[in-house]
Parts: sequence; structure tokens; C-alpha cells
Amino acid sequence: MNGRVMRWPLVVVALATVIGLAVADRSDDGPDVGVVGSNREAISVAPGSDAEGGVWYCSEGTSLPGEFADHTVIVANPTGVAVAAEVSVFPATPIGSVSPLAIPESVRLSVPAGSQSSIRLAEVVESQYTAALVEVDSGSAVVEQRVQGPTGMDVVPCASRSSETWYFAAGSTRRDARLIFTLFNPFPERSVVKFIFSTDEGIREPHALRGVLVPARSLVVVNATDLVPRFSSVSTTVEAQAGRIVAGRLQLFDGSEGLEGLTAGPGVPEAQTQWVFPTGPSGEGATEHIVLYNPTDREAAADVSVRLDPSGLGDALPSFEMRVPAQQKVALVFGNRGEYPLPSAPFAYSAGESLDGGVGFWAAVQVYNGVPIVAERVVAAPAASTPAGVAATVGTPVSARNHLIAWNWADGADVSLVVVNPSPESIARVTVSTVAGGTVSPIDLLNPREVAPNSRLVVPVDQLTEGGSFALLVEASQPVVVSRSLRARNGTGLASGLSVPFEPILLDPSAF
Repeated sequence: MNGRVMRWPLVVVALATVIGLAVADRSDDGPDVGVVGSNREAISVAPGSDAEGGVWYCSEGTSLPGEFADHTVIVANPTGVAVAAEVSVFPATPIGSVSPLAIPESVRLSVPAGSQSSIRLAEVVESQYTAALVEVDSGSAVVEQRVQGPTGMDVVPCASRSSETWYFAAGSTRRDARLIFTLFNPFPERSVVKFIFSTDEGIREPHALRGVLVPARSLVVVNATDLVPRFSSVSTTVEAQAGRIVAGRLQLFDGSEGLEGLTAGPGVPEAQTQWVFPTGPSGEGATEHIVLYNPTDREAAADVSVRLDPSGLGDALPSFEMRVPAQQKVALVFGNRGEYPLPSAPFAYSAGESLDGGVGFWAAVQVYNGVPIVAERVVAAPAASTPAGVAATVGTPVSARNHLIAWNWADGADVSLVVVNPSPESIARVTVSTVAGGTVSPIDLLNPREVAPNSRLVVPVDQLTEGGSFALLVEASQPVVVSRSLRARNGTGLASGLSVPFEPILLDPSAF
């Protein structure tokens, strides 16, 4: 555990939680004045320096010895003053219960200026599954969560909003897989949730999941593998019929059928008509694809455009036109199919030989008939490769001038930062800084760097820094999209995720 941690009296904790959730309620009512993107379009958004604080929901992980996704919360503070975070840790409540299993335990985490602090949730509460409500007294601080176990690891931003509906484009319940959904309700009203699964054989709505009660101030976990078993590819809609929640996913592959890995993170609260994926390709030995899930009752018509490195207006491949049937999913496969379970024919499109091996690229999804969809990128490396692993990352519909990534592990891993300039006309000047040890330090060998229109910058972070744990601050002259990827040099370990933007704006569809 890093940083100073102090347990709070229960009465103080309860009062602080009510105040913090009131702030969260206001942010869910709609976009802030002057912010085009805000919390209605993005899963994770930093409130910004004008806000008095922020509320974050971290719901995907385990906190018992020997479990598969040991849960840690990380708070990054890029400001010049210390930040305090209250972390309330919720144990899982058995499904079917009408009240929480236990009152959450809370601790206070101190994050010094220009640094980050972390807390392993098992040190606060022992439970098979845990969730954390993190209330920070700075709108510039960012909260992420790390899960790690025998089959791999993942690190993703925590959600900064709740919703009545959550979508998950990728997933599998085949024999070697475990597909777990977390339903986190830290609010004072109960929620009732139903599940809709789009499988290889059509829609499934298990009777047991048509009205799952999530008591007020509780975490409920659903093992979909037991209820919709043996489906190669599963997309999921989680819909609150009463109240609201934060829904997350844990996906595990145990290696018995050639694929071993762990991926985690919150779902998508809003379907959109455009998505951007900054990262690609996935690296030697790994395969990747983009899954498009259409949760609506109308067919969606989408173009997937791919721009190669080095890019420019002349380096875009012919777009891939994809039809996504109502309540169904399709996948665009780059290279060979690999070991990851894909949708069955005719719902798997091939990019064929369009991408030469090893050429970097970024991708944009644009729906041209107005039907909103959900898009997710999946990278998989077989258990026999080095590294092995699975990484699933949602796309983003927003860009921003400033971004923060709370945690990077540059010891024993290849870590890359990717910055995409989606503008078709203007050059973006980008500065990248590390946040550690009380200072925000620009990376001398990199800054400043210009990113051409419709192009991207790939930063080998592990080669430009001394390693260790640090946050990354990205500042640009105009809105950009930022992500990071991690590849362990040995064993199992793939991770890929978006940054947390400040004051996001919706991407301009004319740029694609």
C-alpha cells in the first residue's frame, strides 16, 4: 500500500459518502456548461481544476487470497498540492439478497503533490469480489484500478458516472472462459437489473436474470458462464429497470484451449455513432479484431476506416463497410483469427491482406445511418507465446487537449503511449510528462512533438524513462485521443486502455 492510509469513523464516512454521491448525481444530469462531451459520452472523465472534487466507481476485482483478479485502486495527483481520497470498499452481496451483506469499510488515502498512491482492497476488506467508491477532493485527480492474478493482469480507469444501461460488445462463455459481471450500487435506493445476451444462436434472456435485485449500497456479482454457457461469442446489455448502477466485466481464459489471460473494466453507458481506437497493431504473435454490437431494434450500417503509420490523408485504406443486424454483433478481424472466440459466420468480416504485418495503424468507426452501436477492440496472444494474454478495450467517442494516465509499469514490460490527432487539417503539438516523486517532468527526449493531421504518435515509454511506477500527463495544442498499451516481456501480461480526458469534446464525424 502506497501513501498514507487512515481508517475513518463510520459516521464521518457515511456523511462524506452522501455528499460525494450528491456531486455524482449532479454530473449525471447532463453535460457541464461549455463541455460538449462530458460524462454522457465518456465512461471516465476527470472533472477538471474548476471542480471541488470527483467521484469514481471501481467495481471489477477480487480480494481473497488465491483469487484470479486481485484488486488495487490507484489515485494520481498531477497538481502542486496534496490530495485526499476517501475509499469505501464494498464486499459482494450474494445474488438474491434483499439487503447488503455488510457495511462498507472506508479508509482515507493521502496522495502527495505530483505523485500517485495506491491501496490494495484486500487490505481493507476480504471478500471474493470487491468494489470501491473513491471520493477525491480534487477535480484534477484521476482514479484507476489494477487487477492481477495467475492468468494475467489489466489496468483501466474507474468509471466516473453511473447509468441505467450498460453495454459490453465482447465476451465469451466457452469451456475455457469465465465471464463475470459486477453490479455496483453505492446509492441510497435499490436497483433492479435485467440481462440481455446476444449469442451465436440468437438472443438469450435467462429467467434468473430478468429481475436481479441490487440492494442500496451493495455490490452484486453475476457469473454469466453458469447461465449462458458454451457460447463462443457473447455481447451483453445490462438494463436497470429501477434505479441505476455501475456495471463492469471480468473475463478470464484459463489456458486449457490455447488462450490464457484476464481483462477487466466497466461497460459502455451510451451507444454512439462514432468510435476511435488509437492502438494497433497488437505486436508479434498476437491477433486482434474490433467487435461492433448493435443493441437497438434497427440495423446499423458502419464504415471502419484504418490509417497506417506514418499517416496522412493519402494513407487511409479503403474503408470496410459493415452491416450490424439489430441486437447482434459482428467482428472485423485483422490478420488471422487466432485463439480468441469470434462471432460465427457470417458475422465475422476479414480485413484480409490489407495490413502488412508489423505496420502500425489506428482505426475509426463511423455509423452512417444514425443507429448507435458499441465498439470494442480485442487483442489476444496464445498461451504458448511470450507474452500471452488478452486485452479488451472500448473505443472512445471524444477527444481532449489534456489527458492523464494514472499508472504505468515500465519494469519488465514494454509500455507504449499512443496519441492520435483526429483533425484532418491541423497539426497537434504534444508534450508528455511523467508524474512521480512530487514533480511533473516533461520527457526531454520527446518534447515537444508535432503530430500530423489524421496521424498518431507512438511513444516507447519504457525506453525514455527510468522505469518504475508513474503517471503520464499529456498536454496538446488541440484535442487528441490518447491510449496506452503494455506487453510483459515474460509470462502472461497484455493490457491496453484509454487515458482519462479533461474537458472532452465529441469527435467531429467529418474528420473520418
